Amino acid sequence: MIKKLLFVSLAGLAVSAVSGRALATDWELGGGVVLTHQQTNQQNIASETAASADLVLTKQQLSGGWLIHVEAASTVKPQGIASNLPEANTDAGSALTKSGKGRLQLSELYYQHQFNNNQQLSVGLLDVSGFFEQSRIASDEATQFLGAFFTGNPVIEFPDYTLGVVYEHTLAAGPVLRAAITSSNGLADNSTRSYNQLLSVHDGNKGIFAATSISWRSQAYLLRLGAWANTADHTTLDGNQSNADNYGVYMLTGYQVGRHAWNMRLGVANEKVSSAAAFTGLSYQYTQGDYVLGLGMARAYLSSEASSLSNSASIAQRDTQQYELYLRYTLAPDIYLTGDVQAIVNSDFKAAADNTNRVSKVYGARLSWLFG
Repeated sequence: MIKKLLFVSLAGLAVSAVSGRALATDWELGGGVVLTHQQTNQQNIASETAASADLVLTKQQLSGGWLIHVEAASTVKPQGIASNLPEANTDAGSALTKSGKGRLQLSELYYQHQFNNNQQLSVGLLDVSGFFEQSRIASDEATQFLGAFFTGNPVIEFPDYTLGVVYEHTLAAGPVLRAAITSSNGLADNSTRSYNQLLSVHDGNKGIFAATSISWRSQAYLLRLGAWANTADHTTLDGNQSNADNYGVYMLTGYQVGRHAWNMRLGVANEKVSSAAAFTGLSYQYTQGDYVLGLGMARAYLSSEASSLSNSASIAQRDTQQYELYLRYTLAPDIYLTGDVQAIVNSDFKAAADNTNRVSKVYGARLSWLFG
């Protein structure tokens, strides 16, 4: 069934290329292509060039609409930056086979039903993080920050593209309530990365992912408070329990005035199962004509459980920190060139052998083309 839907979505793209009028009346097409190149000062990690592409089809109806998202990504190198510095490039490796090869995949397919102007329900294969963790200046790896600490909150254990339901309700006073229940495992969370395994929601140690949030938003500011839980079987860091749950709370806030914009993320998780027990992140954006400057700093705090275990085993682990600066230039309408510099301290909590900070510097360039 999934393969058939993928074929139908690709066929729809082909038809739309031939008949723009049909697309305008039935479906709307958007998407983008991103090419990145990065290199690092770590001699044992190879430079890497990565590519990705997204096509999104949407169709509005009287009481709702459809969304189809087809995604492709290039293969990541086992010895490259994306595999060895996982914080460095959120765009790399977003669509991979179980062997790590790049592929074309159907990432999202869901229906959004509008009960009225204030209530809607989204059902199907979806990216649940897009409903709960979107920032104006720090969420889009195609045009904003590349680093993982500036595109989302790493302590929230969101599943990858997964089956589920999201309900949204705008209250009369203005705040927006959201609630979601999905499978704990999305495409990339399953060992085979297959649609058969995705549809088998009761297999193995799977559970559910549940989240709720309340948001206040205006033209100038955004404030969101939320809580989440993932009931898939987790092994505690001390190894004494194999069916523990992960859970936490988070905050996302942002403010914009004139050419300046700020974003802040905070979050905590269950430190008995999550190596990242807490997170803080701050980002800033300045816009001047065709140029956009972005600055970010963030820190993931190592769980005390993981810290005590690493000390007893003489394994060097410390908090992970990430810093990023990018400068984006608009080459032409919807075509952007970005230069990017990052410093990652103790990537994936791994410090130097002598327990001092291990600092990885990453230099990159990105070319983005958006359409639709």
